[in-house]
Parts: sequence; C-alpha cells; structure tokens
Amino acid sequence: MKRSEGRILTTHAGRLPNPTNMTEVLAARGGNPEQFDEFVKVGVAEIVQKQLELKNDLHSDGEFWKARDQMYFDSRTTGIDMQPVTADNPAWLLAHQAERQMPEFRAFYDIYDAVGNTPMPGVTIPPATHRAVITGPLEYRGQGAIKHEIAVVKAGIAAAGANVADFFFPLLSPGWLAHFLGNDYYPTEEAYFYALADFFQEDYEAVVESGFALQLDDPALVTRFGMATPAMDITAYRKHVEMRIEATNYALRNIPEERIRYHTCWGSWHTPHTTDLPLRHVIDLLLKVKAQAYAVEAADVRHQLDWKVWEEVKLPEGKIYIPGVVAHKTTTIEPPELIADRILTYARIMGRENVIAGTDCGYGNRVYADIGWAKMRSMAEGAELASRQLWPRGS
Repeated sequence: MKRSEGRILTTHAGRLPNPTNMTEVLAARGGNPEQFDEFVKVGVAEIVQKQLELKNDLHSDGEFWKARDQMYFDSRTTGIDMQPVTADNPAWLLAHQAERQMPEFRAFYDIYDAVGNTPMPGVTIPPATHRAVITGPLEYRGQGAIKHEIAVVKAGIAAAGANVADFFFPLLSPGWLAHFLGNDYYPTEEAYFYALADFFQEDYEAVVESGFALQLDDPALVTRFGMATPAMDITAYRKHVEMRIEATNYALRNIPEERIRYHTCWGSWHTPHTTDLPLRHVIDLLLKVKAQAYAVEAADVRHQLDWKVWEEVKLPEGKIYIPGVVAHKTTTIEPPELIADRILTYARIMGRENVIAGTDCGYGNRVYADIGWAKMRSMAEGAELASRQLWPRGS
C-alpha cells in the first residue's frame, strides 16, 4: 500500500458524487444488464477523470452503481428474503438510535427522515417498505458476481487512462451489513456474524487478487453502540465488538495485511450526534482489525479533538492512519490552511510518512455534488501546504 513518501497523499472514503449518466444507470439496472454495464463503465471513467483533475491520489470507482437489494443478495447467496417493514422490525438499525428517543430532537428527526442529507425542493424520501432478512442458511454462489463487477469497473478505469494500483475497492464489513440485514435463522449473534464473514470472504479475496487494495467499510465499530436493543454498557459493547472483529479477521485470514484498509465513522447521517461513542472506548479494538491502514472520521466537530487520544495510544509500527481532514456533514468548504493544520497535527504524532489525508465519510449523497468536488480540491491544496512544511527543500 502506498505511503506518504516525499509528500502527503490524499484519498477519500469511497462514495463519490454521481456521474452525469446516473439516470441511465438506474434505469438499466435489472432490466438490461449489458446496457447497465456500459453505463457503469462510462460513469466510472467520468468519476475517475474527476479525481485525477482534482489531484486526488488514491481513488475509488465512486460506488454509485452499488445497491443492497434482492438482486444483490441473490447474485451472491441463498437464504435472504425481503419482508415487509413493521414497527417492531424496521428497515435497519438506525431506527433504534438512542438520540431519536430524546424529546428535544423528535421534531428534527421528523423533518430529517423526509428530506435526508441533501434536501431538494419538493422532494421527499418515501419510507422503506421492506427489509432484508436471513431466513435460511447463507450458501455462497461463487465469485461470478464480484468478478463481473470488478471487470466492469476496471474497464472504466482503463477508459480514464488510470492505473488500478492507485485504487481501493470498498466492500462492507460483516458488522456493517448487519445494520441492514436482519437475522431470523442463526441461533446466536456469533453464528450470525460468522455467517456474514463467510458471505464476504471470497468477495474480499477476489478484490485483492484483481489488483485493488481492499477497503472494509465498518461504521458499525462505533455506531452500533447507540442502536443496541437492549442498550449495552461500555464493557458489554466492547465484548460484542471484539466478537465482530474476530469474525471480520476470520474473513480476511487469507489476505495480506498490507492490502487492506479499514474505514469507520459515526455515520453519514446529518444529525446532532449527541450520543456518539467516544473513540477512546474502542481505539485499542480498532487496532486489532487486520489492516495496514485505518481511515477514521476526525474533522467533524464531535470528533475534531480525537487526535488527543493518539497522544496516549501509539500507532503500531508499519501502520498508516487516514484521518478525516474534511467533513461530510457540512456544506462549508474547509480552507486549505485548516486542512494543512489538521494534517500537521497527525503527522507530528504519527510521523509524516504514516499519514494520508482523508475524508470523514463518502461525499456522494452526503453533500451536494459541487460541494463534494470543491472539498476534494481544497484537500489537495491543503495537503500541498502541509507537504511544504513537512518536507522542506533539501530534506
């Protein structure tokens, strides 16, 4: 995995603003597979060219083409069905978020649930009607689906004239998929999470075998604490996290650590976040995940001081840290000087070669497209400012 050698590299969390042909992508999915692949290839090429134009260093395909629906699950496994949403069985765990039960925020959530992160005039979000549920044994169907997806993405990267060596390919962790996938089959939480690990293992391995770095997306490391029913104390939650990490590492057992980066954050939702679990409670567990690089939300105001925790906990030798230096929960464009200051703080603690500038979460659907691209441009400028200080001429 590339390090910041000679200058600070920049990257992001994976999800980027949609390409201009997104309407065609959505229309073709499910009805015209060949046309869908072509639209995805064109969209990937556009997103890659934008990253190159804005001087981003470590790229993704933008993830605009992905979905978690019956078609996705059926392409990979048996045992998953869609069931109607009920008051007791919501579409995903966010419905159990502790903050939602606070009287002072109920009016806010009524509005937020209707308009989302990027409100558009006259547009409201219809409530989910169905939820994905495990109803039988998960039996993996083979690597055909993931290998086909990788081939389409690679074609888009090639069309943009880019090198796969500069790309990471994000996939969900077992813990994060569990936010969206109910369990009506496996008898214990441990059996459930290890089944999800088996579900993902060959997808993970196919990504790495194809030349990409694998990124595991796992906001559940911290977000699940505020959604547990019944609620857990810190000790019980840490025990639960350790089991999930063991299941994740089990799925990664055949992949070299240096080919893996791990992303966690406190969620993409633009909400008060007053119940966020402090990083200090799981920082040691974070470092147990089999990965060389850790990408963690750090720019949002609820977590801007988390760098202080790293003055007490040493980043292990050979690891890379990717702190968020721009936030996804605000439309304010961070000035390059502020981004540079954030980079310098982490470089002072961890060493300049061990730090890559990143984002708190993905830009796509979290901020408006023009805001997301402006943040990427500002990050590159901030990284350049920081690099001048960290590598003075002649050093």
